[in-house]
Amino acid sequence: MYRIFINEGVLILASFESDFDANEVVECQEYSGASSLNDALYKLQKGGVKSLLLRTKDLASLWSDFRLRYELIDAAGGIVVNSKSEVLWMRRNGTWDLPKGKVELEESIEVAAVREVEEECSVQGIRRGELLGRTYHVYPHKEKEVLKTSYWYAMCCGEEQALKPQIEEGITEVLWADKEAHLEYLSNTYASIAELLRREKVQRYLGF
Repeated sequence: MYRIFINEGVLILASFESDFDANEVVECQEYSGASSLNDALYKLQKGGVKSLLLRTKDLASLWSDFRLRYELIDAAGGIVVNSKSEVLWMRRNGTWDLPKGKVELEESIEVAAVREVEEECSVQGIRRGELLGRTYHVYPHKEKEVLKTSYWYAMCCGEEQALKPQIEEGITEVLWADKEAHLEYLSNTYASIAELLRREKVQRYLGF
């Protein structure tokens, strides 16, 4: 199953066997080729629905059809905790966010994830753990439509270090958040980040 965030809505691509949250889905359709995907994308892009489930017998074919419509970009970052179980947050362009950035040419996703956290927040001594999940986001860029796949890794480091935001990337604040602050920032972040942090695997990792 794939969850792709488009504007303020989410497109869910799933097989008929996949489980999903019925309370989340506003509209459900069956994939029958390019025209059905066109219809689903039009409704989300125009704000006609907030969430749309597109179901299919062949998820691989649907995912391929979807990806061929976009320029593909990979990004990587981390859900970083320190020895006090605080979570690393940053404010980017006025919204609370997690550190991540574009994977460079010939750079591995794992290396890019650590590099981006170090560059955006000036964090040192990062120990990278397992992949916690992927998020998908569609947006316009330089007259093209982009599908960004972001890879999120578990990371940890010590808390005794000076954090510094990467101002040239629109980051104005970097801090460690305890549970109370973490939940507050969760209510003022991007939909894809909020969905990621509410996943069961991530919740277990964070311990709250």
